[in-house]
Amino acid sequence: MGNQTLNNLRRLNQIAVVLIRYGFGGLVGQLRLIPFFPAIERLFVSKKKAEGRSVPERIRLVLEELGPTFVKLGQIASTRADLLPPEWVDEFKKLQDMVPPVPFDEVRAVVEASLKAPVSARFKSFDPVPVASASIAQVHFAELPDGTKVAVKVRRPGIDRVIVSDMSVMFTVAGLLERYVPAARRYRPMNVVAEYERIITSEQDLTIEGVNLSRFSEIFKNDPLVQIPKVHWDYTREGVLTMERISGTPIDEVAVLQSKAIDIKAVAVKGIQLFFKQVFEHGIFHADLHPGNIFVRDDGAIIYLDFGIVGRLDRDLRKYLASMLFHLVRGDYRRMAAVHREMGLIGEDVSLSEFEEALRDISEPMFGRTLEQISISALLMKLIQTARRFNMVLQPNLLLLQKSMVIIEGVGRQLYPDINMWEVARPLVYRWVIREKLSPKKAVEKGRERTEVLFDAVLDLPVRMDGFFKKALAEQLKIGFVHHRLEPVTDEINLAGKRVGGGIVIASIIMASTLAAIFSGDGVAKAFGLPLLSVAGFGLSFILGYVFFAAKKR
Repeated sequence: MGNQTLNNLRRLNQIAVVLIRYGFGGLVGQLRLIPFFPAIERLFVSKKKAEGRSVPERIRLVLEELGPTFVKLGQIASTRADLLPPEWVDEFKKLQDMVPPVPFDEVRAVVEASLKAPVSARFKSFDPVPVASASIAQVHFAELPDGTKVAVKVRRPGIDRVIVSDMSVMFTVAGLLERYVPAARRYRPMNVVAEYERIITSEQDLTIEGVNLSRFSEIFKNDPLVQIPKVHWDYTREGVLTMERISGTPIDEVAVLQSKAIDIKAVAVKGIQLFFKQVFEHGIFHADLHPGNIFVRDDGAIIYLDFGIVGRLDRDLRKYLASMLFHLVRGDYRRMAAVHREMGLIGEDVSLSEFEEALRDISEPMFGRTLEQISISALLMKLIQTARRFNMVLQPNLLLLQKSMVIIEGVGRQLYPDINMWEVARPLVYRWVIREKLSPKKAVEKGRERTEVLFDAVLDLPVRMDGFFKKALAEQLKIGFVHHRLEPVTDEINLAGKRVGGGIVIASIIMASTLAAIFSGDGVAKAFGLPLLSVAGFGLSFILGYVFFAAKKR
């Protein structure tokens, strides 16, 4: 029996004991965990910790007692509002990723192994006392040889082995849950653990966080009221991330901010605007926006830290979210339901009328209420919960977005209680929707995509025609005509021929105009954001289209 197997058995033994302490002895029996630990231990396990506590609270306490890896699993589970009941989600949000710091000798060993040099050779000074400590890494202040003040994030030594071991046990427990506990299958424990493994594995590589920092720095480089720490790549490796040291006040310390004469309302509004700008304009957002990761400079600028977890939304998902909000305000529930069908989020077997009524039941209570009483994050939560009734397919990033919206809205209301996320976000969402639908640049992009599809189809046409004729000859395809007053048919064929010919001409002009728009240089004269030649071509296409397709039979 290998060491990993023995370690797993010991860990399963510990999990079983903790579960029994919190009143889950029945679950231990269902999971067949009893053979993994001595009977005498079962007899002396106290169950007092379970008294007077709800099931979700006891599960949270179990995760906390089992350690950082399980705590982070609970934090990920708190984003799965599509799988877990609201009271479970609320309880898991209380989990805190805080652990005792690693001794400095071990930290120094990691830094020196990563940078392949003694700490004293790479840094002018290095504070042995960490300023923050979490399950994956801890942060120390330091100075570079040129005196630049930096913050150094160091991965906890041996954390990779701990995670591999705990993940192995988690998959074992998840498999037992799916096999022996029917009620747990609807929560898809194996999928939840697999998603968690993907996230925690990426968090171990600190260069990934460095890339995220650099990307967000590029996004906000022209905004003086946003600051993202600069990455010092010469001092950054997989186990060490060296960043610019930035000072500010935690965003939840409202009294301190007020004492510095900072405009609290402006900060709250700016924070929400920045979040929606990330979501809609760039399709990438900071997904760990708790108050410990947001600071405010004395001039009111917002500082973002810790980019270990980011969410990504592709254009289709952004269009879905924007369309939902857009049609919601108009009260167009039918269109809201249709958007779900078009996106493939609900199956063909789902009644559109029934889904429309469900959306109406969720949304209408918000109308007639003041803006301060409406929570856009709570509304999205209800939509996600409704999704379970209709077996909707939801992407994890949409659920991560919902969690982030809850946090950022809560931070905003803490700063300025009358803040309304939708009122702040609405102009940004509308502007994005209009730009997507009406922007000449977007039209050119769509034209380019459709031109590429058309070219592919043209290139494939000889092969398709060859296949058709071979099939026709092989099967002795026969087409027969019966003559019944052929003159009207001839007229129809002539008209159709003209329209087909006209359609080919018009399509050619549109393709040429699109290509001219795509490949024209900056010095070309333009109108409506397009080259004059393209504008003329599109105009001619419109006129010809009217001539050919509005024509009447003669």
